[in-house]
Amino acid sequence: MIIAETAYARSGLVGNPSDIFNGKTISLLFDRFKAAVKLYETPTLTIKPNSRDLTRFESLEELIRYRGQFGYYGGVRLIEATIVRFKKHCDQQGIGLENRNFTLEYNSTIPFGIGLGGSSAIAKAVFAALMKFYGLSEKEIPKPIQPRIILEAETEELDISAGPQDRVVLVYGGLVYMDFTLEAYQRHGNLHGHYENLDPSLLPPLFLAFKEDLAKSSGAVHNIMRYRASVERDPKVLEVMRQKAALVDEARAALLQGRREALGPILSRDFDLRRSVYTISPGNLKLIEIARELGAHANNSGSGGAVIGTYRNEEHYFRLEEAYRRNGFTTIKVNVVENR
Repeated sequence: MIIAETAYARSGLVGNPSDIFNGKTISLLFDRFKAAVKLYETPTLTIKPNSRDLTRFESLEELIRYRGQFGYYGGVRLIEATIVRFKKHCDQQGIGLENRNFTLEYNSTIPFGIGLGGSSAIAKAVFAALMKFYGLSEKEIPKPIQPRIILEAETEELDISAGPQDRVVLVYGGLVYMDFTLEAYQRHGNLHGHYENLDPSLLPPLFLAFKEDLAKSSGAVHNIMRYRASVERDPKVLEVMRQKAALVDEARAALLQGRREALGPILSRDFDLRRSVYTISPGNLKLIEIARELGAHANNSGSGGAVIGTYRNEEHYFRLEEAYRRNGFTTIKVNVVENR
């Protein structure tokens, strides 16, 4: 039997990246891009490489182009780390796994390195496939615990700087409000934060604009800020992250009250907070400026390379799409998707 699992691209909406600093976020999954995994029983455990795992190139120029697009790490090491972390958790919790081997294949259409959660999507799809292969359910590994295991594949096994936001929205699906404050963790035995699905129909129309040439490692973006917050205790960084978390509660309240038009200005305020402590490259700033020039609101979807924003109607979207196209960016409409 072939087990097939899919995980969709994610976009941060409000509060990102305060999840790294015990803050709050609202994020969503959308259906344009996805990672897919196939897993089936075989005599030996095999992970098949993907086009993101090339080691042979036609020329030096091809190597440079490839690494510029995909970085220096493909998906295989992430898959291995997820499998290792899954097994370690099961061992720690006394969950017996049947002695069976498998072959795992993966594919992803999620643009790499532009803040759409591509690595997390691969890891989540692998985790879900492993759960099915070994016949496990939320009874053995509760849903709120699953994101932590997926995150630890990167932070503990690979020593990658990352936050919990991506893994939570990938496990819960749709539109998710997330509270990572110390108080929220304490209410749940310090095992996880508070996670709440919101109705996607509460959202205004959303667009995503991006350019793959702006790809950058999220770890590289956040490492300096982590140091400023945790080691230097920089009051400006800490205050910005506090304000970002407060914006999340403001956005949640507005949506639940049916005031969807309030979300756009909140996105703009959120970006301005980010800009006050992070260095924004000219290309990423241009993504925001185009939206503002046309009376729209936008915010970074992740660490750079893409923005998510609001638009009023079809005519407004058409003008945004044309302006982004003239500047070399791609624009799509955001359709929120639940887990399938």
